[in-house]
Amino acid sequence: MMPAVSVVLPAYNAAGHIAGTVTALTTFFDARGWAGEVIVADDGSTDGTAEAVPAHASVQVVRAPRNRGKGSAVRAGMQHATGAVRVFTDADLPYGVEPIVVARRAIEERGFHAVVGDRTLPGSSYQHEGPSRRVASEIASFAFRTLVTGGIYDTQCGFKAFRGDVADELFRIARIDGFALDVELIYLLLKYRLDIKRIPVRLRFNAGSSVRVVRDSTRAARDVLAMRASWARGRYRSASLASILEREVALLEADEA
Repeated sequence: MMPAVSVVLPAYNAAGHIAGTVTALTTFFDARGWAGEVIVADDGSTDGTAEAVPAHASVQVVRAPRNRGKGSAVRAGMQHATGAVRVFTDADLPYGVEPIVVARRAIEERGFHAVVGDRTLPGSSYQHEGPSRRVASEIASFAFRTLVTGGIYDTQCGFKAFRGDVADELFRIARIDGFALDVELIYLLLKYRLDIKRIPVRLRFNAGSSVRVVRDSTRAARDVLAMRASWARGRYRSASLASILEREVALLEADEA
């Protein structure tokens, strides 16, 4: 049976909290009576992250031989996901399980193709780790919004969900290995005119971040410029994504006829 929801957890040196996250998710699925799966995408951890994952019938571990970055880990996890709705979130489950419920409803009941957490929305609660990270985040948000993502103010929130068929194709053509994967996904959703629902998120837990502000901001800027060039050269071409909106518009027109 196809899982209702797949949750991918990109993890790097997360041995201290990965067991708690996985247990929280499997308990959540059981409590709601959902068929769910959890995929831990271990991005070359050196602290025994994979070994710390609790054994469970609905839990998989995908291990990379070396650390390549969040984007690479998310793609690897999504390649194993089979749920009707597919989520990725940070390995410490910073926003709890509530956004998963909202995302599933938005996708299955309201027809959205993707749901993204947005810490700038009313109702959100979030605190950056320090002034340098806050400034870097605000600069990155402005740059990404100006260059590629239009009105999406928070590209880097650690919660995103996708309809299964959208996820299949989106993660097939995504290319970025680092933290700019989040920007790339929103960019592609917008380019293919797919419907994105922004939802508020409330910080429940923060185990700290492996982001290095200067290094990763520089890499992300380079990736964003490469992204635009890749689109111009046709490297993101996808007949499947292009046809999704066409099919849905045709169905609406048929219903109205």
